[in-house]
Amino acid sequence: MSTTKLIIAGRLDEVPTIGQFTIDAYLRDKTDFATYKPARYTAGFLTDLQAKADAVNGIVNPVVLTGELKVITLKLTNLVLGLRETMNLLEGYVEDAEGLTVAVKDFGISGVRKKINSGDVEGLNLALGTLLTNIGNNIIALTDKGYTAAAQTALKNTKKDIFDNNASQNKKEGERAALVQANKDLINDFLKDVKAIWKDGKRLYKINAKVKLKDYTNTLIIKRIRNDELHTLIVGKVLNKLNKIEGGAKLVARPILIGKRGKTVKSDAKGMFELKGLKPTTYMITVTLANGESFAVNVEAVTNTTVTQDLVQPV
Repeated sequence: MSTTKLIIAGRLDEVPTIGQFTIDAYLRDKTDFATYKPARYTAGFLTDLQAKADAVNGIVNPVVLTGELKVITLKLTNLVLGLRETMNLLEGYVEDAEGLTVAVKDFGISGVRKKINSGDVEGLNLALGTLLTNIGNNIIALTDKGYTAAAQTALKNTKKDIFDNNASQNKKEGERAALVQANKDLINDFLKDVKAIWKDGKRLYKINAKVKLKDYTNTLIIKRIRNDELHTLIVGKVLNKLNKIEGGAKLVARPILIGKRGKTVKSDAKGMFELKGLKPTTYMITVTLANGESFAVNVEAVTNTTVTQDLVQPV
């Protein structure tokens, strides 16, 4: 999505908000605009502009596709995070086993852990393949120490689930990118109307109503949008699977639909956390407890709103 070149300053995900801010300002001042250019600023102009705005929002924020992507991403993340406990248990059997065909350090557990920590799902699939090969080659030595065929099968199934969900995630992300690419002309056609309103707004208010001028200035609209982001807040407490508070838990919040950069905080002694200064979008919050167990939860950040949601480890 980020490869689409816009004819205004701003990010693609900001276009619907930029457009709506402009429409709101125009609605307030529509009498002035109609008086200035009656042939252009008719009731039909506003109807067409709002229709374009709705279409652009549907392209940038496709509801059904986005909802599917949220579900897939959350499921995939929890599958990956669940491997940490699996690796801890497997490591005990590997260390106790006798007569392994490879050294303990080369068995593949560390490779899986590295890929989990780096978020490299494609690399994780390969690392799990190596690990499962070593498990298969040493299954007798491992079962002698308590490892089970059921555990081996479960790991194989988890690998397949991760591979399948990662493929589904890539497909949905590709569909979103293709939707934008196929409609880039429509997006920029809408922005041409927005720019025309800005130009006429400056002509109308540059001298006699400078207080309105900011509503028709690209850089100031962007500043307003990004300033609003500073007033988003997600708060709550972290609870483990026993419903007990978890102080010192590490939380990493990453937007599901906009880039990969995240924000990291820790819960305090009472298990409370605060995440602020977030873009108004859906975040996947990855929680790592003090004992190393991890899980993920989706939370929606809303502009100028305090969202309260406890992060509870699934049982």
